[in-house]
Amino acid sequence: MKIGIVSDSHRNRELLHKAVDWMVNRQKISALYHLGDDYDDVNELGDLFVEIAQVPGTYDERYRNGTLPKKLSETVLGVTLLLVHQIDKDLNDDDLMTTDIILHGHTHKEEIRLEDGKLFFNPGHLKGPMEKKSPPTFGILTIGDTEVTATIYNMDFKVVQTADLLRSESGLYKE
Repeated sequence: MKIGIVSDSHRNRELLHKAVDWMVNRQKISALYHLGDDYDDVNELGDLFVEIAQVPGTYDERYRNGTLPKKLSETVLGVTLLLVHQIDKDLNDDDLMTTDIILHGHTHKEEIRLEDGKLFFNPGHLKGPMEKKSPPTFGILTIGDTEVTATIYNMDFKVVQTADLLRSESGLYKE
């Protein structure tokens, strides 16, 4: 299953539409996960005919007052994914014990990191041309029966970073 991963679009509908259009029409994603800031941006994409899951970010009043959950757990082909905006505030030890992949945003810096059998995946941001010295990026997570591939793309749809991982009962590991 292919999942499009975006974060920190901050109402930049042009970049969000461009990334999502490419992921839906060219990469044939089955789901789109938005990791916050701004929670309502995906509502303006129209009917994509894909599953959408999202969490709010720090700029959203509903994040701050707790009316929307700060984290969401999804299971895809037996792999447990946790969607959060900030890993330093929204993630706890129990989450780490029960999750295979942590999808997060907030920093506006793309990251694919494997730590203790857990994949930490930050797709970067879609806020604007340059933000915190980082260009806009987004990601695709591909989950198969025996492997997981995490890839981050720039707005020219070129690969910025990728990791091919194997699945095991004790977590994920590099091939």
